[in-house]
Amino acid sequence: MNPGVTAEKKRLRGEFERLLGQKDFFDLIGRSSSLRGYFETFVQEIAGPLSGRCLVSFIPFSTEPQIQVESESQGEPYRVAYVRVDDWSTRTMSSRLARRDLPGQWEDVEIPGGKRIFQPMDGQPRCAPEEVGVILVPGLAFGRNGSRLGRGAGFYDRFLSAHPHALRAGVAFSDQVLDSLPEDPHDQRMDILLTDAGMVCMNSYGEWKKHGTMGSRAT
Repeated sequence: MNPGVTAEKKRLRGEFERLLGQKDFFDLIGRSSSLRGYFETFVQEIAGPLSGRCLVSFIPFSTEPQIQVESESQGEPYRVAYVRVDDWSTRTMSSRLARRDLPGQWEDVEIPGGKRIFQPMDGQPRCAPEEVGVILVPGLAFGRNGSRLGRGAGFYDRFLSAHPHALRAGVAFSDQVLDSLPEDPHDQRMDILLTDAGMVCMNSYGEWKKHGTMGSRAT
């Protein structure tokens, strides 16, 4: 890895962690509501190729956009799934069918640093890579060119690499989006960004909408 890139990533992580930590609760809730409106528009745009496939989401931290992928009617055009950390030592995740509006499917896990996360229990059914249509991806910051700055552990880079055909949608507030970000060769890019100010689409988004897969990335 490039030492200059590593140092700049560290600086930006500190900057965006402070930004997220300083957000007013009511502002966060209001902007999350706006983002969910754009998420619904996004789902309408891709309902055809996504139909019957897994949309993989995440349980956000309290400072992140509060994305909700379950509808009250439970009539989504996709199967609802969430990421689960299967092995903390190798930093590998899988996608499991689970719904936040159904009890008995979740476990509360303490992670390094004292934070706690909710994730699907190990007994929840897995989504095979070929069943995954869309992956919603959290991050500290994103670039309009599709670049992403995560928290530095590499969980999502590994997970995305294992799902090259799936559409990758970064989820963030608009003030987390820059023109570009420093990148290492292993860093995985997004195809679209969903924010409270609208959607930022990369050229690859059009490919996925047309074909329902990302063949150019898998070759």
